[in-house]
Amino acid sequence: MRWEDCWGAIPCVAHKQEDAGYPPVLLQAQSAIQGFQAPPVLHVRGKLLPVAPQVPTVAVIGARACTPAGRRFAFRLGAQLADAGIQLVSGAARGIDQAAMRGAQQAGGRVLAVLGSGLARPYPHDALDLLCALAQGSGAVVSEFAAEMAPLRHHFLQRNRLIAAFSQLVLVVQAGQRSGTMNTVSWALELGREIAAVPGPPGDPRSAGPHRLLREGALLVESAQDVAQFLGLQLEAAHEPASAPSTPRQQLLHLLRHQALSFDELLRASRLPATELQVLLGRLELDGLIQRGAGGAYHRSTHR
Repeated sequence: MRWEDCWGAIPCVAHKQEDAGYPPVLLQAQSAIQGFQAPPVLHVRGKLLPVAPQVPTVAVIGARACTPAGRRFAFRLGAQLADAGIQLVSGAARGIDQAAMRGAQQAGGRVLAVLGSGLARPYPHDALDLLCALAQGSGAVVSEFAAEMAPLRHHFLQRNRLIAAFSQLVLVVQAGQRSGTMNTVSWALELGREIAAVPGPPGDPRSAGPHRLLREGALLVESAQDVAQFLGLQLEAAHEPASAPSTPRQQLLHLLRHQALSFDELLRASRLPATELQVLLGRLELDGLIQRGAGGAYHRSTHR
């Protein structure tokens, strides 16, 4: 399926400030600090879930021009945080942001992507497949801009305040002293959010931002375990790409480990034929591994 067809098939919902679906955390941020303006309307594709304090939520952000090692670290970190039930927030920028998003998405986690363009013109283009997968699965893609708004440079600085507001902790992996990443950190500090940083090689300009934050008291992060412990969560066994579920049965249990999903959501996330999915779900119910709730959504059995 072409991404245009995939994207166009996902409903877009506009939440006004007075609507029940509008994130209260944005209104709270507007009341808390001068200069923060909550968007009059938030446009959403996908499933907009609660954020902290109801759901642990971390922004993983960093340099677009990251190193290969930084990209691998961010991917692994995103997957491991997803395994711990932590929701990721990201601007979907190239480099660190996208790597963490892809790790979380491939691990079946929840990701909230905040764009600097309208949802009819999603950007960046190299993340379109990822944005479709998120909005079709258990994540969401949001924007404060009108549907056809182009991705203008100042929009990205503008949306950074939303990334900070949605997060309880902002984690920096590689960033220059003056960058969009550090702009997001500034908003996070204004909002009283926690800041964390990953140390890098001395002398690398991409280490300058994290090292400055660490000198100023940011939480030092060398692994997902550091983040999970800070949030008071239990981290599961390290997630590597090679450890992905190897059978459709394992894949379904993996998708349901932290959240309930409907048949249609499982169909999209698993990409299994509908008849095969029905059979597998029936067997898992008979084995006592999953249950079907009153609303029709499937979830892992609590007694296992």
